[in-house]
Amino acid sequence: MSRPDARAGSGAGSDELAVRVRRVEPGDAQRLRTLRLAALTDAPGSFWQTVAGERARPFADWQARAGRHAAGDAHTTLLLERSGWPERSGELVGMTDVHQPSSAPEFRELAAMWVAPDARGSGAADALLDAAVGWSRSVGAIGVRLWVVPGNAAAVRLYQRHGFTVIGEPEGDYDDPLGKVYIPMLLALDHEEAASPTFLERARAAWTDDSA
Repeated sequence: MSRPDARAGSGAGSDELAVRVRRVEPGDAQRLRTLRLAALTDAPGSFWQTVAGERARPFADWQARAGRHAAGDAHTTLLLERSGWPERSGELVGMTDVHQPSSAPEFRELAAMWVAPDARGSGAADALLDAAVGWSRSVGAIGVRLWVVPGNAAAVRLYQRHGFTVIGEPEGDYDDPLGKVYIPMLLALDHEEAASPTFLERARAAWTDDSA
C-alpha cells in the first residue's frame, strides 16, 4: 500500500511537510527497528513495550515482522516518510501498526503509532491515521479500536478528530510493572454492524498484542 505525496497542512510553528505513507516492505527490517527504538526513546510512557526489550530482540524477529506485515489482510505496518525534500526525501518520520486482534477478529487494532517531534503539528499524524483507517476499511474491518495513555492529550484529540470515541474506563496493563493505564477508543466503519446490540461488547474484547 502506498499513497501519493501529500502536503500536510502547516500547524503553529511548523513548516509545511510533504509526506508519503507506505506499507512496510520485507527489506525494511533495519529501518523498522531504528524507527521503533526512536519512538520508545522519545515517548516511553506511551507504549507498553520498552526500549530495552525491543533492542534485545534478535534481528531475525525484525526481519520476520517486516515480512509478515508487508502482505496480507491481518497485519500491517505503515511508514510515514518525507517526500519532496531532495536532501531528506525518504527519511522515515513516523509509523503505526494495525493488526487483527485474536479476541475480536472482525476489528482491526491500531498500535505503536508515533510521529517524530520535528514532524508534529504539520498534519503528518493525520495522514498516517487516515492511511491506517483506510487500510482497515479496505480489508473489511467493521471498526478500528485502540488504547491510548490518558495523559497523551494530543493523541486523544487526534483520534477524536478522526471520529474515534471513548468506549470505556481506563484499563490497567497488569503485565506492566509500572502499572500504566490506557483508555479504549473505537471508530465504527460499518454502520449496520455498529447498530448491533453486541457491537460494543465485541469491540471491548480483551486487549491482545498480535502485532509482533
